[in-house]
Amino acid sequence: MALPPKSKTQSKSGSSSDLTAKQLFTAAMNYCNGDGVRKDWRRAFSLCKQSAERGSLDAMDALGSFYTYGIGVRRNFRLAASWYTNAAKQGNLNAQFNLALCYADGHGVPTNYPRAIRWLQKSIRKRMPEAVYMLGRFYRFGWGVRKDARKGFRLLSRAAQDGYAEAMFSIGYCFSQGEGTNPNLQKALSWYKRAARRGHKEAAYNVGNFLERGRGTKPNLASAKSWYRISARLGDTGARRALSRLGSKSQKNRVGPD
Repeated sequence: MALPPKSKTQSKSGSSSDLTAKQLFTAAMNYCNGDGVRKDWRRAFSLCKQSAERGSLDAMDALGSFYTYGIGVRRNFRLAASWYTNAAKQGNLNAQFNLALCYADGHGVPTNYPRAIRWLQKSIRKRMPEAVYMLGRFYRFGWGVRKDARKGFRLLSRAAQDGYAEAMFSIGYCFSQGEGTNPNLQKALSWYKRAARRGHKEAAYNVGNFLERGRGTKPNLASAKSWYRISARLGDTGARRALSRLGSKSQKNRVGPD
């Protein structure tokens, strides 16, 4: 739904006394996405703030993200954490996850891993794969808990099975290095491919690298180049260098005049 035309009750700042919190949030997202209106981050922020102030939990969470990333407003981690907290305490799933990240990174609140884990567990109970993935990383690296690579791997596997690309990539790495599980290059390649098909640029690069070097499969230079191209289109600079290197190598291997 596009934002309705300005009425006499609507000011230049975007406030409107006759719009509900839900309508304001919808309008804010329209301005974020350019859905029926021209993208305008400041207008989106203004509308989102009004929606949050009228009680929309989704808007509170989104407002936290505006402040976290400095979208349409100056970055402010303290205000971000405050809005996440407001929504998280009222049961908003995304806000609970984002607040956990604040406590893990020390953004807007003191670093507190036990508190981060408590908020993650609330999200996990609602089957949020991103939260399962993050808890897996806590155990994998020993953040606020005793390091347990096998438990970390099990949690990452749960998130990967639920379709979370970052978890798929991490599982591929664990299989390639034997971290928390037995090394298995074939499984590593398979998980890298699954992550790459979901748009993970580093995973696409690793698929190309495995195919180029014959890790977990027979070498296949043509297929390796295809995966490098996919990774490069997604913005991976390493893939661009690999394509340049392979292009130079093919030029050197030419025999006779062009």
